[in-house]
Amino acid sequence: MRHLRRGLIWCCVGLLAAVVTACASSAPSTRDPDKLYFAIRVEQDGRSVGAPRLLGFEGRRLFAEKWTPGAPLPDYRLLLQPKEEGSGYGISLDLELPSGRSSGRLGLLHGEERTITLDPRTRLTLMVMRVDSPEFRALMRTSPMKGSSAPGAI
Repeated sequence: MRHLRRGLIWCCVGLLAAVVTACASSAPSTRDPDKLYFAIRVEQDGRSVGAPRLLGFEGRRLFAEKWTPGAPLPDYRLLLQPKEEGSGYGISLDLELPSGRSSGRLGLLHGEERTITLDPRTRLTLMVMRVDSPEFRALMRTSPMKGSSAPGAI
């Protein structure tokens, strides 16, 4: 009987240790989300629809839209959902144009630029950078980007 109790106690201690370890390893991270800069270019039928420059946070939705005064529909509506994935970011996107809606997903490393074809007529180019990085600071010191008014303009 004594051996049975001792075995039961060790079994409970082992189970408790396993539960504590599992809870500790699955606890959410307490780090602040990365501040991110997005440079986006939307083209349809070879012409530019928009080129927003946005600031956001990893793990949080980011929404942008552009309207032409007097137009019944926006030129575009864009929803980005960046999420940390390994050493980079997985970015889900949803784009609505007057011609329709499309969506996609890109995996990007910090500072990488990639283009995705959303449908036969629509392409979206996206670049993402962490705001606190030396590369971002260097980008803000360079000459104006196409469509920007001054160095460092977002």
